[in-house]
Amino acid sequence: MMYADKVVSCVGICQSPMLSIETEMDLLNVGQILQVTTDKPDLVETVRSWAGEQGHTIEEELVASGVTTLVIRKGAAATAKTG
Repeated sequence: MMYADKVVSCVGICQSPMLSIETEMDLLNVGQILQVTTDKPDLVETVRSWAGEQGHTIEEELVASGVTTLVIRKGAAATAKTG
């Protein structure tokens, strides 16, 4: 598994997981790695589409004991925010 600069765990009860993921990703520089773990398949789908929309790259996706770990590299497109 790749080294992660930040980790967001959304296993079990997780309030506003996408808010946490977006907040942590905002703190990273382009090219840095955010690792997200979750036991919710619908959140995995949401993170996949969000990463695609934001220009991030999912480098690795591992599933073990019902928990999915997504390793996401921050993309440059995400820095160009339009209000």
